[in-house]
Amino acid sequence: MPTTHYPLITIMNNEISIIAQFLESLGPEVSGRSASPLSDEQIEMIQKFAEGKLDAGSRDELLPEILGNEKAFHELVSKLKAQQ
Repeated sequence: MPTTHYPLITIMNNEISIIAQFLESLGPEVSGRSASPLSDEQIEMIQKFAEGKLDAGSRDELLPEILGNEKAFHELVSKLKAQQ
């Protein structure tokens, strides 16, 4: 991975960490409102998000989907952990 992506990944990891802490503080009734299965396209977009390969508009569009679906959120966390 080119060095130019490291700052973006660091920022995204920090943002995801903050979101995860927030959801944990609200309890299980708030986190994971939906656990719908993910399509191959959704998984691909989450992978690109984790790699820092989405533009700001695409990230903004994808983020509510990730926050509203427990499986999507766990998929993102998994992808981020795999990069470390």
